[in-house]
Amino acid sequence: MDRDNEEQRAERLARSFLNGDLSRRSFLRRAAGFSAAALSASSLGAVLTACSSSSSSAGPSGGAATGAPAAGGTLQGALTGEPDTIDPATSTIYTGAQVYDNIFNKLIDLDPSNNFYGQLATKWTASDDTTWVFDLVDTASFHNGEKFGPQDVVYTFERILDPKTASSYAPLYNAISKVEATGPTQVTFHLKTAFGPFLSNLANNGEIVNQKAIESKDPSRNAVGTGPFEFVEWVQGDHITLKKNDTYFLSGKPFLDGITFKFLNVDQSRVDALRSGDLNWSDAVPLQQLNTLKSDPSFNYVTSATAGIPDYIAMNTTQPPFDNKLVRQAVYAALDRDAIRQVAYFGAGESGIEEVPTGSSWYDGTPLVAPDTEKAKSLLQQAGVTTPIEVEYLGLPQYPELLKTGEVIQQQLDAVGIKMSIKQVEVGVWFDAFVKGNYQITSAYQERTIDPDNFYALVVHSGGDINTTGYSNQQADQLIDQARTETDTQTRFDLYKQLRRIVFDDSPIIFVHYETINYLMQKNVVGSTVNPTLELRMQDVGFTTPA
Repeated sequence: MDRDNEEQRAERLARSFLNGDLSRRSFLRRAAGFSAAALSASSLGAVLTACSSSSSSAGPSGGAATGAPAAGGTLQGALTGEPDTIDPATSTIYTGAQVYDNIFNKLIDLDPSNNFYGQLATKWTASDDTTWVFDLVDTASFHNGEKFGPQDVVYTFERILDPKTASSYAPLYNAISKVEATGPTQVTFHLKTAFGPFLSNLANNGEIVNQKAIESKDPSRNAVGTGPFEFVEWVQGDHITLKKNDTYFLSGKPFLDGITFKFLNVDQSRVDALRSGDLNWSDAVPLQQLNTLKSDPSFNYVTSATAGIPDYIAMNTTQPPFDNKLVRQAVYAALDRDAIRQVAYFGAGESGIEEVPTGSSWYDGTPLVAPDTEKAKSLLQQAGVTTPIEVEYLGLPQYPELLKTGEVIQQQLDAVGIKMSIKQVEVGVWFDAFVKGNYQITSAYQERTIDPDNFYALVVHSGGDINTTGYSNQQADQLIDQARTETDTQTRFDLYKQLRRIVFDDSPIIFVHYETINYLMQKNVVGSTVNPTLELRMQDVGFTTPA
């Protein structure tokens, strides 16, 4: 990030708050997206300290988490869904990352304050705009006994970029020209061009794998990394079990002997299981109970306003009626985002308008668009279609908020002349239809959106690996490509602002909500944080009393 420009934006934010232009809530959300360097170099740090006694990701709870984690114990955790795969190069849903990021390490990662720190890298420097040198730890080994070294980094990224791997994350690394071992504990990335999101992408989707492990067993069901936990078993439809890596290179970590990740619906049974002790930790709770549970003295609660998931409406632009831009614009005009948030999310999170939340330093301040029924009707008339238009929405009962979003939209579209039926399917059927373009309209989300490039290069760019709408706009592609090759943060910021205007107008996708992440755990479980990459980092989690 260009420090001078970030400091200037930090100073503007502080002045806007002091001038009364921002509410305290909005100020705190936006301030959370700035680095520690920007806070200390501007008046923002002082204003933030005076405004809030804490800048951690811990939200309100019945009492602060107290006590240090003790060694031992097996954590019973609940995930909202089942991973598609535990191969980090091919997984496309974030429940996969929740599991495999405890098995693998990356070169670098992001802490809850969005600062980079080293995992398998001890140092990283750019000798010029297209050359990055990483010094590596010399004490890490894979769970199969293979010693970690630069050859594993080379293999990891060559594998991601190999078309045979079919990695959805290849576009995040297509600026790489060559990766080479330049020493026994050093690796060098040579880029084709300057690449602004390079470090963010490494932190987001850069899990390091071992060639011998990948080629000896099916990597989608057998994960071998250098991380704090080793893969034990995957019982389809029920759970994944991990055990402690006794030779982990970080001394004293992890605290837990093991973890069982159970795939459970987000309903009352989760709360009951937490109270009874059948569960110790949960990645979500029923939103209708969130306000009560987060202040319940029986639990520890953690949240973050800047780490989360953008939820959006996706329309198939390759098939009628959504191949007509005016019809898509009519849907855009008809939507009431606040109503969606209140009904589908019980008021939690934020009404979405961008791919990032208001607390992100990439948020450009676009105001919410009020629903306009008459405009929507007029657009349909201009489109020359006969109303009512009949369309089918693919709904996911396993994700109640997304299904409820469809039900709310159904009423909103009916008022303008679009009759939308809802077809409920299980997640595997939905995913297959979504990626193959065998749908008309649905709700979706994009995992781990830190840098705008993480979203636009994959979901919006023509031919993007997660471009499930079939959308293509040459001007949008040019802006995405240009923003990627810029290293000046303010320049990139302005390019994404232009890009959003195009996407808003074309409406292949419509952002409706930004989910903020909430974890709930028993009172004796500590160390859990909400991180920008949404990985769980269970190496820091433990029970306050020995097992």
